[in-house]
Amino acid sequence: MRYLFVLSWLLFLFCIGNTKIVLDLFRQETPRQSILKSPNIPEHGIWIDWLKESYEKKKNYTRTNDTIPLLRFLDTEFYALIGIGSPGKPMKVIFDTAWSTTWMMSNDCPIKPMKVIFDTAWSTTWMMSNDCPIKTVGCWFHNKYDHKHSSKYVKDGRPYNNNEGTYNLTGYYSRDELKIAHTVINQTFVEMTSVPYWYIFTKADGVVGLGLPQNDINPFLQNVLNQTNITKPIFSIYLNRDKSSKKGGSIILGAIDKKHIHVTNKVPDKITYVPINSASALWEFSIDRIFFEINRKIITICENDCTGLADTSTNSVITAQNMLSVINEQISAKPFYFGKYQVECDIINKLPALTFVIGGNMFNLTGPDYTQKVKASSVYCGGNMFNLTGPDYTQKLSIGPFTTCISAFTGATTVSEQKRWVLGGAFLARYYSIYDIANKRMGLVRAA
Repeated sequence: MRYLFVLSWLLFLFCIGNTKIVLDLFRQETPRQSILKSPNIPEHGIWIDWLKESYEKKKNYTRTNDTIPLLRFLDTEFYALIGIGSPGKPMKVIFDTAWSTTWMMSNDCPIKPMKVIFDTAWSTTWMMSNDCPIKTVGCWFHNKYDHKHSSKYVKDGRPYNNNEGTYNLTGYYSRDELKIAHTVINQTFVEMTSVPYWYIFTKADGVVGLGLPQNDINPFLQNVLNQTNITKPIFSIYLNRDKSSKKGGSIILGAIDKKHIHVTNKVPDKITYVPINSASALWEFSIDRIFFEINRKIITICENDCTGLADTSTNSVITAQNMLSVINEQISAKPFYFGKYQVECDIINKLPALTFVIGGNMFNLTGPDYTQKVKASSVYCGGNMFNLTGPDYTQKLSIGPFTTCISAFTGATTVSEQKRWVLGGAFLARYYSIYDIANKRMGLVRAA
C-alpha cells in the first residue's frame, strides 16, 4: 500500500514543472466524528459508550464470544476501531497474526514539521532519509496514546527495540485498559516512540498482536481468555472479498462462524487443520508443495521444506527472491516500482492458478486472487489526467490512457521473510482461517 502513496507523490513532483496543476482537496474528519458516523459500527453491535461515562455500567456484560468488525482501507489494510485507557482514546489498529506484541503510537513520538523548498535551481528532488536522526515522520497524522490522560495507566518502563532491516521500532512498555468491541481487558503493550517512515501512509495507529506467548508478557489473546468470559481458546478471521462493501471482514473471538464457510451441494466444505510450529510464537505451518500446472505440465515452485506464515497485516504474498523469479516468469510479470511487479491486465483471467498443498489438500490462487486492482482520485497535470483508481483484487493503476495491473507476489525484504511464505490478504481473503490455540493448529477452508 505504501508504494502507491509514494508513486502518487512522485507523480505530483513530476507535475511541478508543468503549467497547470489541479488537485482535489478533502477535509479529514476527526477520529471521533468518523467513529460516530461509521455505518459499520451499529451493524456489528459495537458499543461506542466507552466515549461516555455510562460505559462503566456495561463493561461486565456477559458473553462467551465476540466479533471485531474490520474496516477496509485501499483493500490493502484491514483495521479495527478500539479504545485505550480511561476515558477511552479512539485508535485504529491492525490485528496482526504475524506479531505477538501489541503496540500503540505514543504521544512521546514527537511531531516535527517537515520544511520543503521548491527550488528552480535544482533538477534533483530529495528528502531526508530514515537513516537521519529524525525518525518520527511515521507518527505524523496519527492518533497517539497519552498515558498522562488515563486513570487506568500503570507504568512499566522496560525498553523495547525491534531492529530487522528497514523495519525498526523503538519504544517502552506500559499497561492500560483496552476496549475492543464488547471486550475489555488490561493489557501490557509498547508505546512506540519511533516507527518506520512509511507508517505516515497507513491508517493504523498501532497493532494488536494475535500471536502466541513468547516471553513473560501475556499477548492479547491470553489476556482475553484470562480476564473475560470468553474461555474457548480459538479465534477465526474472515476478510471480505466484496469490493462494493464497506465492511473489511471480521475477527471472531472464541468461535467459528459457519456462515463464512463455503458450501458445496448444501454441505459446508471441510476444514483442513495443520499443526503449527511449536517452537514459534507465530501462526507458522508446513506447506507440502507449491506449484503451477500449465498445459498439463507441473512447474514446482517449492517442495519438501516450505513454511507458511499467516499474516493479516499485508495483502501481499511474500517469498524469497529466487522463488519469486520463477513465479514472475510463469505469469509474465515485469518489474514495476518499489519492489512491485506488473502483469498484462487483459490476461488476468487467463493466468495460471498457483496451488498450495497444505495438510494434503490443495488451495488454489487464481489470477484474480493474486493480482490487485486499485482505484483512486484523478490528478490533472499540464492538461493531462492521471487516474489512480481504488482497489479490487487486481491492483489496476491508470495513468492517462495506460493501465497497469500489479501482482500481489513480492520479494522478501527481511531475514525472517526469506525463510517463509508470508500469506497475506491475497490468500486469506479466499480462505477463511481458524486459529486453535489449545491444540496448536491452524485451519483453512474456502471462504463463502
